[in-house]
Amino acid sequence: MRDTRKTPDYFDEFLLDIEQGITETQDALDAGNFTSPSERVDVAQRIYQLAIMRAVAHYSRGAHLSTVKQHTLAILDYRKQLSAYCDQLPAAHQIYRNAFEKLGGQIDAVGSPNINRYVYTLWWLSLLQATGAEQTHINQALDIIGEQGKDALLDAIANALGDNTRDMANSLYYPELYQPLYQAVTAAPELKPELINQFVTTWYDQLEDLADWHDSHACDCEFEYTDYYTGYWCLEAALVANITGVHAGALTKHAMLPIDLLQHT
Repeated sequence: MRDTRKTPDYFDEFLLDIEQGITETQDALDAGNFTSPSERVDVAQRIYQLAIMRAVAHYSRGAHLSTVKQHTLAILDYRKQLSAYCDQLPAAHQIYRNAFEKLGGQIDAVGSPNINRYVYTLWWLSLLQATGAEQTHINQALDIIGEQGKDALLDAIANALGDNTRDMANSLYYPELYQPLYQAVTAAPELKPELINQFVTTWYDQLEDLADWHDSHACDCEFEYTDYYTGYWCLEAALVANITGVHAGALTKHAMLPIDLLQHT
């Protein structure tokens, strides 16, 4: 167990439920049970997000990183599926896809603040990097994510992960939260650890009114799939530490810092 806010039995049951949820929802989508193009986009987004939640939950349960990698690699096909269903929207409704594919400056999608899609994207990239995904797979993920030249942090991360020809933004989608982490990318080496520490310390509290999963550890009745608790991990911090060479020993131990994903020890 890496996360002890819930019991092993909780995570075991959750992982069975989420596996069943992904399989049954995908089967229903494949069978044509969702009739409108916008409904199919909604469902494809849900499956994609569930796949990310599943990978994080396996990490929380204590799975070997090879297992976490397996589930992380599966996310790409679900993200491609989302774009494919967005492509099938009627021409007059193509703008609808922005709420699902654009990571900033958009309206909420199905009642979820847009920052959630940004956070989940960073989690996906963090797990890909930390579990040693092949470069061709990372390239495909970056390509489907897009957003070149839109967010300085995402551009810096993508550049470090191999997309070194992309346009680089000068501003952040969510500066109130992500400014310290972006500064950690660009700061002098001796300043990077403190900036990452600062980000980890404030990360969860700043997401209180924004993240779908905030306080989900206290939810007894799951009415929406985002109510399920998968673990509170500041995966973005591990990603930046890894791509900038910050050693684990220079970071303050924190319950939300995923130590096992840090590569410089």
